[in-house]
Amino acid sequence: MLKRLRWRFIWVNMLLVGIAFLVLFSAVCAVSYRTEKAEVEEAIQNAERRTFGGGQTPPERFGDDGPRGGGEVRLPTIGGEDEPSFVYTVTVVVNADGTYFRGDAFGAEADTETLNAAVSKAMSSEKDSGNINSLNLSWKKTQTMGGETCIIFASTDHLWNELRTTALTTGGVLLCGLVLFFGISYLLSGVVIRPTAKVWEQQKHFVADASHDLKTPITVILANTEILQSSPDAPAEERAKWLEGIAEESERMKGMVNEMLELAKTEQVENLTFSQIDLSEATERTLLQMEPLAFEKGIFMESEIEGSVLLSSVEKNYVRLLYILVDNAVKYSPKGETVRVALTKSGSGAVLTVKNAGEGIPAEELPHVFERFYKGKDGKHGIGLAIAKAVTEARHGTLRVRNDGGAVFEAVFDTKIP
Repeated sequence: MLKRLRWRFIWVNMLLVGIAFLVLFSAVCAVSYRTEKAEVEEAIQNAERRTFGGGQTPPERFGDDGPRGGGEVRLPTIGGEDEPSFVYTVTVVVNADGTYFRGDAFGAEADTETLNAAVSKAMSSEKDSGNINSLNLSWKKTQTMGGETCIIFASTDHLWNELRTTALTTGGVLLCGLVLFFGISYLLSGVVIRPTAKVWEQQKHFVADASHDLKTPITVILANTEILQSSPDAPAEERAKWLEGIAEESERMKGMVNEMLELAKTEQVENLTFSQIDLSEATERTLLQMEPLAFEKGIFMESEIEGSVLLSSVEKNYVRLLYILVDNAVKYSPKGETVRVALTKSGSGAVLTVKNAGEGIPAEELPHVFERFYKGKDGKHGIGLAIAKAVTEARHGTLRVRNDGGAVFEAVFDTKIP
C-alpha cells in the first residue's frame, strides 16, 4: 500500500508539473510565432515603401542588369538547400491582361515556376492578404493608380525555422526539467511518506502486540468459563476464584480498548470550544481525586500550585492531560517516593510540571515516549503519553520530557486562543 501511495504522489506531481510545462511551452511558442510574424509583416511594409515611395506609381521593370522590357522572371527556390536567415521579399506587378513583371526583389533570386504558382494563388483570392503555406510565402495585394495589381510576397521560411528552433530548444529544456523533477519527486516522496510509513510500521507492531496481549485474557476467560460450565457442583470458593479471574482479565481488556478509543478521540479537535478556565482550581481538584490512587501504591504527592492561573482551554482536556501525567508518575515511582506537581505562570501563559522519583526514562527511549504504539523495554505500549501529547498540541501547547533525578514532564501553554 505504501508503495502505491508513493507512486501516486509522484505521478500526481508529475501530472501537475507536466501541465505547467505544457502551458509554458505553448506560451513560448506563441510569443515566438507572433514575434516572427511581426517581422514578416514589417518586411512587407518596408517593401511597400521601397516600391511606391510617396505615391501609388507602379514600379519599373527590372532585369538582371537593370531596366528591361521583358524576360524571364525568377523567384527564390522555395525549400532549397540555402535557407535564408532573414525575411526576403519579392514584388510583382500584374497587368490588366494577366501578364506580370517583377518590380523589386530584396535578398532573393526569382524562379518562374514558383512565381507563377504564387501569383495565381494570390490573384484568385478575394482577400487583400494571405499565406501560401505550400510555398512558405505571405502576400499582400495593392491596386496602383494605373490599374495594375501590385503583389508583395514575403518569405515565411525564417518564421517556421525560428519557431522550430524555439520549439526544439524549449521542449528539450522542459523535458530535461521534467526528468530532473521526476528524480526530485522520487526523493521527496520518500521524505513525505516516511512519517506515514513509520506510523504504519508502528501500527503493525502494535496490532501484533495488542493481538498477543488480548489473546491471553481471552484464553483465560474462555478457560475459566469452560471450567465453570463443566463443574456446576464445585465449591463456592473455587467458583469465586474462577469468576475473579474472568473479571480481572475482562478489566484488562477493557483498559486496552479504552486506551485505543481515547487516543482516537484526542485527534478530533476541530470542533472544540475553548473558554477561560481556572487551571489552579482544576489542578487542585484533580490531584485531590488522585490521592487515593497514590496512597494505595505507597506513593506520596506534593504540589506547588500558583493561584489564579487562568487560560483559554477545554477543561476536560486539561484534566485528562494532568491525570495521564500523574498516573504515569505514580506508576513508575518506587514505593515510598514522592511525585511532585507544579503549576506556575510563565509570562502570559502557564507551565505544568510533573516529576516522579526513580531512575527516569532510558536515554534511548526518551525520543520515542510520545510516539503512538511505542513499546518500551517494560513492554508497555505508551498510548497514554501519546494521548497526553495530542491533548497538549490540541491547545497549541508543547509537551516535553527530560531526566532530572527521575522523569520530568513539562507542558507549556500560552494564552493564544486556537
